[in-house]
Amino acid sequence: MENIQESSNPVIRLLSGSAFGLAKTYWTFYLIGAAIFFAVGSVLVADHNWSVYVPALVISLIYSFILLLGVQRYYKGDDPGKTLGRVGMLFLLLNLSNTLATLSFI
Repeated sequence: MENIQESSNPVIRLLSGSAFGLAKTYWTFYLIGAAIFFAVGSVLVADHNWSVYVPALVISLIYSFILLLGVQRYYKGDDPGKTLGRVGMLFLLLNLSNTLATLSFI
């Protein structure tokens, strides 16, 4: 099996964090997803389009969970449970804040 850090596949290098670092990579992915949800969600709430907003909210939560799975897979530190707990809690709080911000467009 080829070492991840020596992989020639740029997608694997990006996801594993060997290209830019694990934290920078996954926080960038999270912020891109959160910004997209905020932009789309704000428009949907302003138009009272709840039948599309609720699935978009669910998709944003699933996206956060997928990012956590990526962190779990590629984290190589001493205490992965502690790291996942902290990152997961931050994602949860930021998702809650982002959802409340989109709902302010009612």
